[in-house]
Parts: sequence; C-alpha cells; structure tokens
Amino acid sequence: MKNLYLLAIFFTFLNINPASAEDVNIDYIYSGDHNTDFSNISVSLKIGEFNDDRESDPRQITDNYLAEAPLTDIIRSALVQGLEHGGASLVEANEDMQMTGRIVSSQMQLVDRGGVESVQLTIRTQVELQGGGRTIWETTLFGRGTVPISEGITGAVHGALDRTIRELVNDDYFVIELQ
Repeated sequence: MKNLYLLAIFFTFLNINPASAEDVNIDYIYSGDHNTDFSNISVSLKIGEFNDDRESDPRQITDNYLAEAPLTDIIRSALVQGLEHGGASLVEANEDMQMTGRIVSSQMQLVDRGGVESVQLTIRTQVELQGGGRTIWETTLFGRGTVPISEGITGAVHGALDRTIRELVNDDYFVIELQ
C-alpha cells in the first residue's frame, strides 16, 4: 500500500516529456451488451468530428502513454461501434442530425481497490447533438476505467471507452432526441 502511494506521488510530480512516453496499442473493439435499440430512430445521424482541448500530442492518453492513433479517433470510433451495436444506421452525408465532440481531459491515477493496486483512467468527452443549425442536446461523458495494474493502461482505456458508450446510450434525453 505504501508503495502504491509512493508510485502515485512519483507520477504526480514527474513531468514526462511526450517524446519519452510509451507507445501502446489500444485496438478497441466494443464487446458490450447495452440493450438500447437504435434501429428505429426517425432521423439520419452522422457522427462528426471530435476535437481535443487538451493541447497536447493528439495520441496522448496521459502524460506517459501514447496511443497508435489520435485519442479523438479512438473515442469517435468507440461511439460509432456502440451506436451500431444498438442497430443504428449512421450516415456520412445529408444527415438530419450530427453528433460532435471534444476531449476535455484525460487523467490517470493509481488507486487501491480492496487491496488490489489498480490503474484508473478517466476521460471526459463533451458531446453535442446538432440539428437544424442548433445544438439540440449536450452533455459531458465521464468514461472511467479501473483495472488491476497487471492489465495496464490498455485495459483502463478499454474500460473508459466501455463506460463512455454506456453513458451515451443510457442517456434518456439523447435517445428521446433521436426518436
């Protein structure tokens, strides 16, 4: 337990240069089991661009980890997979509505979960549903993944993306706007 706190303090005060950050392969495939049905939505929906407000390397997950692709692309792809899992037929053009987003923050910390040293990653993503030239709905999705240290940052990213999808598809107001 003492080592966990020392390690957390070390990472908190250590300013790691992104050039020395570790490259990791996220390779996320949604395998969740949400039961939200998007097969009968009454509008055509496009998942638009996602931006990154963190002003860092676009591939940065946290200070010491870089993904194989920009984190915005990974999050966008995860949301597409989650919606398609529910039967959504997404479009690339001539949409009635478009969902866009931006990464607000991405933070990692080491935590103790019942005596198990774990990595906890929280990714905050602001999303908006736009239609008819205005914002119809918006929220901030809190994707948090917590896994034992042995599963590493990749497991924590997968958990954070799973939760991000659940937060979106379980938002009643989001679902209502698509009906």
